[in-house]
Amino acid sequence: MLLNSVKFSSSARIAAIVGALTLVATASPVLAQADAIPPDLVNVKQALTAEQRKSVTEFVTKAAERFAEADPAGVVAIRTKLVDQIRQTTVSPNFRRDFGIEFVKGFAKFSEGTDSMRATNAFILARFIATAESIDFLLDNLDPDNQPEVAIRIAASAQLPKALDAAPLSPPQFDAITKRIAAVVKKERDWVVAAHEVEAITQMLREEALTPPQAEAIAMSLAATINDLQSRVAAGSDPQLINSLQRALLAVRNQLSGIASSARTKLLTAIAPSLDSLVKMKSTPPAGISEAKLDLTFKAVVNTAGLLQKVTASGGA
Repeated sequence: MLLNSVKFSSSARIAAIVGALTLVATASPVLAQADAIPPDLVNVKQALTAEQRKSVTEFVTKAAERFAEADPAGVVAIRTKLVDQIRQTTVSPNFRRDFGIEFVKGFAKFSEGTDSMRATNAFILARFIATAESIDFLLDNLDPDNQPEVAIRIAASAQLPKALDAAPLSPPQFDAITKRIAAVVKKERDWVVAAHEVEAITQMLREEALTPPQAEAIAMSLAATINDLQSRVAAGSDPQLINSLQRALLAVRNQLSGIASSARTKLLTAIAPSLDSLVKMKSTPPAGISEAKLDLTFKAVVNTAGLLQKVTASGGA
C-alpha cells in the first residue's frame, strides 16, 4: 500500500479512526433487510425507459433516506448490500450509468457537513459504482475551497485511485481528470490527501489505452504536481508535504518501465530541476523539516531524487 511506510499525521489518524468505525460496526438486522435493487433492471441491455429510470430514482431515494437515518452499523449494512449488488457481473453498463447518476443526486449531501462516517461510506459506494458521475463526486470533495473538512477530503481521495482503476473511462477523460487533480493538489496542505491524489494520477498514467501524446499530457500534469510539492517543501511553508513528495518520486521510479518512452522522457526532463534542487539541499534541509521530525523522510527523498537523476543520465531506461 502506498502509505504504509510513512508515519501518519494527526489528520491521517482521523481518517483511520473513521475507517475503523465503518469496518468494525456490526450490521443492523433491520437495515440489512433493505430492499434490493430490482433484478429486472440490473441486466437491462438497452437504454432504460422513463419508467425504469423512475424505478431507479425511487430506489436510490429510499436508500438515501435509510442511509441518513441509520446508526453507524446500519450505514455499513446499507453500503455493504449496495456494493454487493452493484458488483454483480449481471449489472449492465446502461443500468450502472443511470444508477450512478441517481446515486450522486441522492448521496452527495452526505459530504456537505461534518459527518465523516456517512461521507466515507458514500465514497466507498462511489468507488464501486465507478462511473464518470461517481468519480466526479469524489473529485468534487478534493478541493479545499469546496470541502474544508480534512477527514472528508482524505476519505474521498483514498477511494479515487481505486475508482479510476475500475471505471470504463476514455483517454480524454483521464487527461481531463488529471488536470483537475493537479489543480487541487496546489491548494492542498494535508500530505495524506496530496499523496492519494498523486497516486490517482500515476494510476491513470498506467492506462494501456493511452496513446503516446495522451500519456505525455498526463505525465506533464504529474511533473507539474511534483514540481509544486518540491517548491513548497523547499520554501518551508508546508514541511509535511515532504511525505507526499516522497510518495510521488517513488511512484515515478516504479512506473518508468510501464509508460510510453516519450512520456517517460518528458516527465524526467520536466522534474529535473526539482531533482537537482533536492540533491543540493542534502546537507541543508529546508526550514521546518527538523522541527517536524521529518529528517529521515527528507533523506529518503534526496536519495530517491539522486536515483532518478541517474536514470535520467542513462537515458531514462
